[in-house]
Formats: sequence, structure tokens, C-alpha cells
Amino acid sequence: GTDGGTILAKKTVVCGSQGAVDPITLENPRPQSTVSTGSNTTSRPSMVTADRLEVERRKLVDEHLSTRVITTIQAARKPSTCRIYNATWETFRSWCNKAGADYMAPSLAELLEFLQDGLDKGLVPNTLRRQVAALASVISWKGYKSISHHPRVRSFLRGATNLHPPVIHRYPTWDLNKVLVALTRAPFEPIQTINLHHLTLKVAFLIAITSARRISELAALSVRRDLCIFHLDRVVLRTDPSFIPKINSAFHRAQELILPTFCSKPSHPLEVQWHRLDVRRALKAYIHRTAPFRKTEALFISFQPSTQGNKVSSTTIGRWLRAAIAKAYQAQSLQVPKGVTAHSTRSAATSAAWAIQAPILDICRAAAWASPTPFIRHYK
Repeated sequence: GTDGGTILAKKTVVCGSQGAVDPITLENPRPQSTVSTGSNTTSRPSMVTADRLEVERRKLVDEHLSTRVITTIQAARKPSTCRIYNATWETFRSWCNKAGADYMAPSLAELLEFLQDGLDKGLVPNTLRRQVAALASVISWKGYKSISHHPRVRSFLRGATNLHPPVIHRYPTWDLNKVLVALTRAPFEPIQTINLHHLTLKVAFLIAITSARRISELAALSVRRDLCIFHLDRVVLRTDPSFIPKINSAFHRAQELILPTFCSKPSHPLEVQWHRLDVRRALKAYIHRTAPFRKTEALFISFQPSTQGNKVSSTTIGRWLRAAIAKAYQAQSLQVPKGVTAHSTRSAATSAAWAIQAPILDICRAAAWASPTPFIRHYK
């Protein structure tokens, strides 16, 4: 519930990436205030823009930095991080307006009330830490390198973690084997005639589970000839060179997905069944099916009529992965598990690989397969 005279803005943007926030220019309604531990040093021009990037830029200008240096500094954060920071700033600004606080110079008590309202609304401690980091990019308190270093802020975040410890998901709530079995049957087969919706879900899931990559990386895959290379025994996928991975190092930027074929020459009935899980086969069918209306080099594109052919976001791919798992359960008349997340495909793949510590002998020789275990071993 809401505490006393403080109100938390009812915006969900604080929890994830959103679109850019339109800059709004406002006249500063209040004089400069001070924090109980020292005066605020945020730049205070007579006309204050609500846009976080512009506020940050003005702070850097006050440090006598050149325009080109400021441009480089502001490129330090990934676009997705900037969207989260901008959304957090908008939420904080709205909260301050309703609470009668000065968003450009909040007191320590006001900042902590904002965080407490978020905690009461169900925000997890890690989200609160991201909020503090976002606000620290535009708010500064004299005597502290960052507002996150204030002992009261640090104590608050530690207390929030103790009161609401993070939930540890050691294993996915869904069964990988059940999903893989479903992908070999209707409505995910025969691959030549299934609808584009189910083909898209199947390809997205197979690539996610065989690569164990983040959905942001999946969204950055491309059909460009030099980034999507089909060999007889494998397909090699690379992310778009402009993509900035979560860990932006030369090693991580150079990583490629090498996905081998699976039972390319099936002879036993079960080999025929498991060949339907061949990611190379599914990917080739997907690229061929989407070629007539493709409007981008991005691998994954929308199948919705209004946006057909356009690149989709990582959020959409995450929704596809959850939908694939749900559909696989429904197709087998099984209850869909709760708490399914897109990220769980990574833990499912790595957990399965850890559980199967056997060497790869000859994957397609096993004529008596009774489960998708060889598929998991083959790809991991």
C-alpha cells in the first residue's frame, strides 16, 4: 500500500526496457534544496528539462567538458540501459511532482521514501539498486562520489535484501524433454506445412536451447550471408557487428554459434523422429518461408500482419520462448507450469548438459533412443 503522504507513480517502466521518453521542458517550481548531509550539487539552470540525458549533459558541461567528450561519455551505457535509466527518471520525476518534492534536488528522506514506496509495491531489491544507479547519473550530493555511497542508502538496500531475499531458481519449472518431444509432433510438424507462427516458435526455441544464449543475442542474429553460413553438417550464426553484448569484450563480440546437424541421415524410425529437432533443418525452413516478405537482415522477424517482415525485439523473442513451452505442454494435454521465463531456456540447456557427463560417441547411431537425451548431449 501507499505510505502516508507519498505516492508511487503507477508506471511499469521502472522494471524493464521501454521506448524513449519524450523530452518535456518545465520551469523549475522550487528553489534549490539541501540534503541533510550536505547541499545538492546538481546543475540548476532557470529552465530545467525533464529529459535525463539532457540533465546529465548539463552536469558534464558544468565540469567544463567539451561537447565531443560529453558525447563519448554518454555513449558509455548501452541503449537498453539508457531506456531503463530514462524510464526510472520519469517515474521518479512523476513521484516527486505528486509528493511535492523537488526532483532535481531531492533530500535523503525523499529519496528513501521513493525507494520504500517501490519496495511496498513489490519491486525487488535489484530493481531498487538499478533505480539508485539511474538517479545517481543526474543527482549528486555534496560530500559523496555517488548517492549510492550514502550510508543510509546502502543500509536501506541491505535491509531491503534481508527483508526480501532473492528467490533462487535452481532448475526450470518446466521439463525440457517434454518440450522436445512435442516439437517432433503436431502442431510443430510437418515443418513444410505448419503455419508460420508455430514454425517461428520452434526455430526460436531450438536456437535458444542449443546455444544457451541470451535473448538479446538471439535478437541480434542476422541472415546476412557472412553472418548466417550453412554447411553440410552445421550452421554457423554470428550476431550483427553493431550489436553490443552484455559483456562488451573482444572475446564476447567474436563468439559465434556453431550448431551441428542432428541425425542428418536417419535410418531408424526414432532417428527420423529426432531429426525433426535438427536446428539446421528448422532454420533453413524458416529463412525460406520468410524470404518473400522479409524487410530486414535480422534473423527473427514478425509474423503479425501489421508488422510482418520487420525485426522483432528481444522482448518479443522472450515471449515466443514462453509461448513455445506453453504450446508444447498444451499439445500433450499437460498443465502449463507456472513461472516459465525466457531466461530459463539457458538454465535448462546448461543444467541438462551438466547432468549428462558422457562423451559423444556417435549420436545418430543410437537406434534405440527412448528420450531426447542424445539431442541434449549432442548440442551441449
